[in-house]
Amino acid sequence: MSLLGKLLFFPITGPVAGIRWSLGKVQNVVEEELTDDAPVKQALMELQMQLELGDITDDEYVEREAVLMAQLREVRAWRERLGKGTSGGPVRVARDDEAE
Repeated sequence: MSLLGKLLFFPITGPVAGIRWSLGKVQNVVEEELTDDAPVKQALMELQMQLELGDITDDEYVEREAVLMAQLREVRAWRERLGKGTSGGPVRVARDDEAE
């Protein structure tokens, strides 16, 4: 498209390009939120500390750990869907029969 054509169609193409750019930025932020496993890992560390300090029982720990591990698996699944690398191995939850 020539310079004159770009100038004539700018009232239409300008806002469209701006909206496209804004939506791209929103998509990047959403992808970052979906694939950030740091909050889940932090919650796991806090849960471990609560167990070590005696604030929660072993049963409460196992229940809450299962929920957090499911969240971690979900984050890693999103990372795989979006083509981002995953760190660590498979996410497993300790069961009662394994603890004995």
